[in-house]
Amino acid sequence: MSEDVTPSPQGSAPDSGAHASKFRGGLSIILFSIVLLLATLYVTSPTVPRILAMLAGVTGIAVMAGFIRVFGPQGFYSGIVLLMVATFALIASAELPGQRGFAFGPGTAPRLFAGILAAVAVAVTLVGVFSDGPPIEKYKIKGPALVVLAIFLFAALIRPFGLIAATYLAFIVSITGSSEMRWIESLIAAAVMTLFCVLLFVYLLNLPFQLWPQPNAHVILFNQFAEIFKQSWIILEKLLPGR
Repeated sequence: MSEDVTPSPQGSAPDSGAHASKFRGGLSIILFSIVLLLATLYVTSPTVPRILAMLAGVTGIAVMAGFIRVFGPQGFYSGIVLLMVATFALIASAELPGQRGFAFGPGTAPRLFAGILAAVAVAVTLVGVFSDGPPIEKYKIKGPALVVLAIFLFAALIRPFGLIAATYLAFIVSITGSSEMRWIESLIAAAVMTLFCVLLFVYLLNLPFQLWPQPNAHVILFNQFAEIFKQSWIILEKLLPGR
C-alpha cells in the first residue's frame, strides 16, 4: 500500500520543467518588449508600435503568471517574434514620409507590410494558445544567419547593382537556409518574388529605385564598405577609454 500512496521523486519533474520554460519564455518576451518600448521614445509616431510593444509585454507577464497556457509553444513564440519584428519595422520606418493617412511615400510599404505581419503574428500566437502543437526545438543558427546575411546583402547591392539583382540574390541566399530547399523551385520562386517587388515598389508606389546595375557598380560597392569601416572606426575610437 505504501507504494500506492508515496509520490514518485520524478513525478514533479515535468511540472518543474514546464514552470521553468514558462518563466524563461515570459521573461524573454518582457525584456524584448521593454527594449522596443524604450525605442518608441525616440520616434515621432510612437502610438502603434508602442501599443504592440505593450501588448507583447502584457502577454509575457500573463505567461509568467500562468494566466495564459501555451499548448503549442513553437507556434506561440513564433507569433510573438513576428509581432516584435513588425513593431521594430514600424519604429525603424517611423520617420519616413507616407506613414500617416492615405498619402503614398517611402514609409507606405513598410507600414503596410508591418501591419499585415502584425495581424499574422496575432493569429499565429492565438493558434499556439488554443491548439496543441510541437514544442520548441533545438535552436539552429544556419537559417537565421542566412536570412540576416540576405538582408545585409540586399542593403549593400541595391544602390550599385539595382533592385532586380539585389532582390533576386537576397531571396536565393535566404532560401538556402531551409533544409527543404529545391534549386529549381527556389530559382522560380525568387524570380516571382523579384517581379512582385518591381511591380509593387517601382510601378505601383512609384519609388525611385534603380532596376539595373550602374556602370561603376563595383566602385560604388567598394566605397560603401570603405565608408562603413570608416564610420565604425570613428565610433570605436569614441568608445575606447582615454580617447
